[in-house]
Amino acid sequence: MFFEKSKQIANEFLQSVVFLDDQAFRNDINDQCAFNAFDVSKAFAAEKKVCGIYNPTSESDIKSFKEIAKKSDIVILDWSIKLSNKELTDIDADEDEEEEDPRGKYTKLIISELVNTNSLKLIIIYTGEEILEDITNDIFGYITAILPNKEVFRKEVCEIHSENIKILVRFKSNDPTNDIKNKSHLQDKIISYRDLPSFVLDEFTKMTAGLLSDFALLSLTTVRNNSHKILSLFSKKLDAAYMAHKAVLPIQNDAEELLVKLFGDTITDLLNYTSISQHIQTELIDNWIDKNIIRQEFEENKTPFIRDAKLIREIINEPDMTRRFQGINKPYKKTKITELFLPLGEHNNVEIINADFAKLTHHKSLFSPQNTPPTLTLGTVIRSTNNPSTYFVCIQQRCDSVRIKQNEERKFLFLPLTSIKEKNKDYYSFITAEGTILYLNRKESYSIKTIKFKCDNNCGEIKGGLDESCKKYKFKENYDDGDTFEWVFDLKDLHSQRIVANYASQISRVGLNESEWLRKAGTN
Repeated sequence: MFFEKSKQIANEFLQSVVFLDDQAFRNDINDQCAFNAFDVSKAFAAEKKVCGIYNPTSESDIKSFKEIAKKSDIVILDWSIKLSNKELTDIDADEDEEEEDPRGKYTKLIISELVNTNSLKLIIIYTGEEILEDITNDIFGYITAILPNKEVFRKEVCEIHSENIKILVRFKSNDPTNDIKNKSHLQDKIISYRDLPSFVLDEFTKMTAGLLSDFALLSLTTVRNNSHKILSLFSKKLDAAYMAHKAVLPIQNDAEELLVKLFGDTITDLLNYTSISQHIQTELIDNWIDKNIIRQEFEENKTPFIRDAKLIREIINEPDMTRRFQGINKPYKKTKITELFLPLGEHNNVEIINADFAKLTHHKSLFSPQNTPPTLTLGTVIRSTNNPSTYFVCIQQRCDSVRIKQNEERKFLFLPLTSIKEKNKDYYSFITAEGTILYLNRKESYSIKTIKFKCDNNCGEIKGGLDESCKKYKFKENYDDGDTFEWVFDLKDLHSQRIVANYASQISRVGLNESEWLRKAGTN
């Protein structure tokens, strides 16, 4: 049931499928490599999907298709692509030289572009050649050679996959009765034109069937469906009001920041008013429990314990917090609560899962491009290069972090963060992208630190400079013997404001000398 519900959500999200095949628009039923574009596009049209089919004739066509493939939901490629129009670089080639084998060359180039985007992508090699396992091995060897982390991808029968990328090799068929000679174990790898849309949907759903991913797909679908409404709100008729607003601002770049804030609020309001969260709270969670929670018996501190779907439902559906965890052992109420919800075989990954979710809730810089210098402002976390175990979080308000003249010095306020090695603390503050746990001492109001920086640009902000030796952005303290600080991440806005509010409450405390007898009498 959970998979079927997830499939409905995925089906609403999927819109575009693109094909690259040099035999497209050939209808020779006797040629297995021919590709009947009409039949394929008709099959996807019946499922309300936009289907683009490209027949490349030159390397410039391949280059253009790379960009199209990045924008498409699903990418389907032929293995053997022979270009009819040679590029200028090929004209001077020796006429007697043997013609280059077209199999896999351009397909692998397109795959390399897609796997380097680190985005969720389903890629299908749809070929009329029966060497499916050879193709799989060829692609696997190619991508593991070009990627720095070779352990990311794993290979199975006619499949290569990572956490975000899935590459499937399948046999092209315009006849459901076709088979692959002498390879009975590959007969299930034959996909006919009419079965291609359902196959694509099933495989994409396998990649995305989860509570958070289903929520993301629902949200993205809602934004897509309301894109024209959003455009009408941000109408060109408001340009004059926007320009007037920009004209009267002391720092005119603040107008663009307002637009970003307004657009983000519009998306949030849209999701709230369409009650996206309700889809997660009810039926989907119940189906998820049925799919993932299998009865297990184990022992914790010599006490037998049973984890099953009934227990998980009681926990999720109990509104009274005091009674919610009465049916489980004490260790699971705190440090091991995530393990209660993990499917079989995933318990070794509990720390990674918790850390990744914590980053999602705290880190603002998850989308920060690698080539965009970070800006020092409220919520920026930095690390000392002189003392790498020392971290700081900036508590300078945004209005005091901007409008800095070029070559002007500006002092910034920071609170220290302690790097925690042991994992038995009751409270953590943040976690870095590398997994370092940081703790903010909320009680030490005297621990505030000022660091002076110099603005070296005309943007009015302190921006990090790229250290080419380590490919990290750093801020240089403006003293002759000053420290250099490595940018770590940016906190989300509300987390940053909470730190400032908590610190302000500490320094606003009132200390009195009063009658101890009277003070304690009020506590008895």
